Amino acid sequence: MSSYIKFTPISGAKNEDPLCYLLEIDEVKILLDCGWSDTFDLDDLANLKKVAKHIDVVLLSHSDLVHLGAYPYARSHLGMACPVYSTIPVVNMGKMCMYDNYQSKTNEMEFTTFSLEDVDSSFDKITPLRYSQPFSLTGKCQGITITAYAAAHTIGGTIWKIKQDTEEIVYAVDFNHRKEQHLDGTVLHLGGMVLDSLTRPSLLITDSYNSKVVHPARKDRYAAMFDTMTKSLKAGGSVLLPTDSSARVLELSYLLDQYWTQNQLTYPLIMLSNTSYHTAHFAKIMLEWMGEELTKSFSQSRENPYEFKYLRLCHKLEDLDNYSGPKVVIASNYSLETGFARELFIRWMAMPADKENEERGDLNHNKNNTLILTDRAGPGSLARRLYDDWNEHTDTIETDVVMTNNRSRLPVKPAIDYEMSMDLTIYKRVPLEGAELQEFEAAQRAKAEREAEQAAMIARNKTIMEDDETDSSDIDDNDDNMDSLLVKQFDLYVRDTGKSGGFFKQAQSYRMFPYLEKRKKFDDYGEAIQVEHYMKASDFERIEQEKKSLGDGANFGKEDELMMDIEEPLLPGRDESPTKYTSSNEKVTIQCLLRYVDLEGLSDGRSMKTILPQIAPRKLIIVHGSQSSTEDLATACQTMDYFTKEIFTPSVGEVLNVSAATNIYRVKLTDSMVSSLQFSKLDDYELARVVGRIHFPDDSTTPSLDIAMHEGPIGWDPSVFVGDVRLSEFRKVLQAEGIQAEFKGEGILVCNDHVAVRKTGTGQLLVEGGVSADYYKIRSLLYSQHAIV
Repeated sequence: MSSYIKFTPISGAKNEDPLCYLLEIDEVKILLDCGWSDTFDLDDLANLKKVAKHIDVVLLSHSDLVHLGAYPYARSHLGMACPVYSTIPVVNMGKMCMYDNYQSKTNEMEFTTFSLEDVDSSFDKITPLRYSQPFSLTGKCQGITITAYAAAHTIGGTIWKIKQDTEEIVYAVDFNHRKEQHLDGTVLHLGGMVLDSLTRPSLLITDSYNSKVVHPARKDRYAAMFDTMTKSLKAGGSVLLPTDSSARVLELSYLLDQYWTQNQLTYPLIMLSNTSYHTAHFAKIMLEWMGEELTKSFSQSRENPYEFKYLRLCHKLEDLDNYSGPKVVIASNYSLETGFARELFIRWMAMPADKENEERGDLNHNKNNTLILTDRAGPGSLARRLYDDWNEHTDTIETDVVMTNNRSRLPVKPAIDYEMSMDLTIYKRVPLEGAELQEFEAAQRAKAEREAEQAAMIARNKTIMEDDETDSSDIDDNDDNMDSLLVKQFDLYVRDTGKSGGFFKQAQSYRMFPYLEKRKKFDDYGEAIQVEHYMKASDFERIEQEKKSLGDGANFGKEDELMMDIEEPLLPGRDESPTKYTSSNEKVTIQCLLRYVDLEGLSDGRSMKTILPQIAPRKLIIVHGSQSSTEDLATACQTMDYFTKEIFTPSVGEVLNVSAATNIYRVKLTDSMVSSLQFSKLDDYELARVVGRIHFPDDSTTPSLDIAMHEGPIGWDPSVFVGDVRLSEFRKVLQAEGIQAEFKGEGILVCNDHVAVRKTGTGQLLVEGGVSADYYKIRSLLYSQHAIV
């Protein structure tokens, strides 16, 4: 049974704006992601505002701002009240992302767009799912099943499969097929093969963000980053790496901590975000969502990879004062538009405006300070401007081609000495002084007086009501005394009268003051245990020796700073001293060493153009990418042999009808018709060819189908093969019959080196080869995989 399917981009089509798309299946409206930028401009949500109240289901794919940033606002202010689904890490890390961005904005201005209560209430309403767990929707959405698959890129990142009857829709954006330090590659292309459950979908929705990007080797990129970093540190400069606060920061922090450990570096390594402590805490308890090597290493050594040996966690800018000298700081936010990364960028990379500032050292500027961009960020952001300048400058620099095993490798572009004047908005929070302070204190006193008057009025009204309800003539004095006794508490030894003595009497002990019962601690997995209680003495001594052998290189701060208190609030306490926000546009000169190292964790264009033909969708929609990137991917797909020609590149607000061209009718079969049918079995279905005549009974509105009365000769109709055979499954069938079958080229199954089986872009199977016994046997096995009617 086919469904009526429509697709409408709300944001993020033919541009690099945050992702948000409306998918309609019959009467059900599904919102795919709900992103926003860190400007939190309400005008960006104009299209979402029109449909938010009518959404039936929301599916969130990643835990960063561009995928879920608008969700708390839509839930609290736009009337969205539908079920929301994501994986467990997307819930936890998504909340950390919103907390960090909220605190970053409140450090700059009076931010009232949404509150922390909005974030808490909205994320509490998300239903968490696990990978490969089919989940059937209920209510209006009954009949639709959703399944989450690993997309990589971020912890808990999701490729969504949406199924109704015979329609299968795959939403796969921002995936990564390559293995990283903390994540395995996406299941979309696991071990060089596409997962069977994700092949040949009715509709594939994917992005073109990296369509024109080709990555250098990952080892070369890491080596380039470490080389630039160490050179800057040895020259006395500090290094700033802007990143997010909950997603890609896990890869970067683990990578750098491992490098520091291997090389025993003594330079401070710091992660600075408003939620750094709790981001690390969630990473520790979600190892099961990470890569196989990481979890295997943990199970063998019992050392949590996010119990950092060298990386220090900070959540205030003032904490950096505890670490003197050159340092490496991972700070949020990667756009450099807000957060600690922007403040450090201005402090470290901007030249002093006058000699007085230079002598005071207020800006901590050093010409050897280095900015390493790990993400291109969105168009219009400060980070994108810096990236564009770096990219334009490095395009003119000739780089040597790297040769490995007689194969050329793309070189990593170098760092540049960057110096540029630009206009920046400087945000400050300054204490009130003079008349402003007096006015603030007067307003606070007036507010306190009003609150006191209201409290006194409430107390007075309460007293009057109690007096009116009391009638002393109806209350006996003895009753008064009894009531006073009942409300008072006394410490008395009371024998347990509920138990009879009997022959065998048991002595009971009673816990009395000053006994203090210790409260048990609980974490996400139940009652917390103290590991040292269950360790052997030899293991305990070994761990202590290992700690001593590491030396003092990693201990940059005080010992008590190394301990994390999970009971502390998610965000640092806000300074309640009277202050005001100011902002000014200033012309500053930026001077630093600048380099971009791709740590976005996304598949590049070359890989995407290899994976898409293996998925072989019947229809393809391309979203989220610049105009040129979208056209590049669409053109590449159109020129592929045996790939679908139904490729769509919609603009924002454009409504696409991607329904299958199928008409559905309902008829009633007569008994004679049913007995004449010859059924062929296919999986759980039985199929038969039907030829008959339609007539409308007098006693029913449903037409009946009866056996046709043929007056002339009966015509012959060719057989129809029904079924969708996957070549990977057919390969197993051939191997079970003793036929050697291997994939060669683009999805061509070569059997016994003489017969080839391949699938065209329309789904047609072709068997090619010379006439032989092998040819007929393979063709017969292929026929057996279908229902022939």
